[in-house]
Amino acid sequence: MSYDNEQIIYNELPLTEAFIPTRLLHREGQLRELERCLKPALYGRSIENVFLIGPSGTGKTTLAKWVLESYFKEISAYVNCWKYSSTHEVLKEILLSFQIPVHGREPTGDLIKQIENLVKKKKIVVCLDEVDHLENFDVLYILSRNNVGLILASTRYHALIDLPSRIKSSLALTEIEFPAYTPEELFDILKDRVKFSFKPGSISDELIKIASIAAEGDARVGLEILRKVGKRAEDRGLKQVTVEEIKQAIKEARKTKLYYIISSKLNDHQKIILEILERKRKMSSGELYREYRASVKNPVVDRTYRNYMRRIVELGLVKVESKGRWRYYEMV
Repeated sequence: MSYDNEQIIYNELPLTEAFIPTRLLHREGQLRELERCLKPALYGRSIENVFLIGPSGTGKTTLAKWVLESYFKEISAYVNCWKYSSTHEVLKEILLSFQIPVHGREPTGDLIKQIENLVKKKKIVVCLDEVDHLENFDVLYILSRNNVGLILASTRYHALIDLPSRIKSSLALTEIEFPAYTPEELFDILKDRVKFSFKPGSISDELIKIASIAAEGDARVGLEILRKVGKRAEDRGLKQVTVEEIKQAIKEARKTKLYYIISSKLNDHQKIILEILERKRKMSSGELYREYRASVKNPVVDRTYRNYMRRIVELGLVKVESKGRWRYYEMV
């Protein structure tokens, strides 16, 4: 392979979450369990629905996509519920994955009929990533009732705790846990990705180890650190990454994680709420809600606002303090 002399990173894709690796490191147990639950679908039989649970950057999405790509490419669909959160949107995305034409303006009932027709022809498996972002959980009942195999994934251990009993019983989920990576495990993963992205000899194992520790168990953060140090070294005209780039990246490691959370886990309304709180640092819940309402054209109702704040607190962006009847939110 030929390399541009000015480049340290010759292929950025392996440093992003869009990349599906050829092998999965340190997730062998989770892989075996997921395969056990899903493989009956290959023979047209019912599978065990699964719930992948664990912190951000612990391999849930990568593993789910790898399994779907490896075994179920012709009979599977992947939907990110952060992007597509309504029942109508989820059903539309599933149908589009199977090249079934929909224009998006059909009644939800019509989409359900098309799903029913699809599953009459073949057993299908659907992954709903970031399932806690669904506007409601009706779509889970619709899909499970139609014998669609489901992989659900979330960073929230209690994401499905409030499911109505009729949906819980129809899902019968098998839980697969994804703990945070150890620094040693993360080193193996980052070193493996470096082989596919960095020019040989341009970053040392010692610096990869430092990035592994700074990422605090989150592979996405580790990959973003590597991407940044490579780009920064290139901007400085270096042929190798030095400890200075790593030092700078460690300082930015928390910012990197915050940026990922804010950009990928919050909707536009939640981002506006966070921006208001960043300016004021600490506000009562009522004051924050009033200022948010004054800042947007179509504010959400009070109940949705409270759900948004619970989500922001769970993500570790904000802390909450109760004083009598009042709640106060403060930036972490």
